[in-house]
Amino acid sequence: MCEQPRLDENKWTELRKAKAANNTGWRYFEGLVKIMHRELGEEKSCAILAEFMKENARKYVAEGMKKFKIEGNDPWALASYFKLATGDIIGYKTELVRESPKKVCYRLYPPCLWFPNLDIPPSFCRALGTMEVEAAKIINPKIKISFKKLMTDGDPYCELLFEEEE
Repeated sequence: MCEQPRLDENKWTELRKAKAANNTGWRYFEGLVKIMHRELGEEKSCAILAEFMKENARKYVAEGMKKFKIEGNDPWALASYFKLATGDIIGYKTELVRESPKKVCYRLYPPCLWFPNLDIPPSFCRALGTMEVEAAKIINPKIKISFKKLMTDGDPYCELLFEEEE
């Protein structure tokens, strides 16, 4: 048997390997989305992406909030899950801005980790944002999600508003 290739453990720390795996996964996802767009068109691709993200919300958000020890079901609690999962875990630069007890802005700053060239239609971003919409339905149906800014629309950052209705 031949000696197997191995990474130099001094140069490839666990953190570096995790970052490389994360980047590879998102580049694969980016390629898949662009092939879907080319082969299926915008409308069908958006429908598939939306269903995929709704299913992700059903699978991961409630359990993720428990694992992150996030208590409550108000806009801040729900937005905190996305800040931690998308920002701290995936690596986006994110920020929460509490406009009031019932209104929280969730901002994602460039670069876009999923589509760094911003070369997809804004409708794809809204379809991917159905994860937040579905999560709100699960955690607190009074929370409504709206898309205020999208980098693919030419805005300097993405912003979703988590707002609890009376």
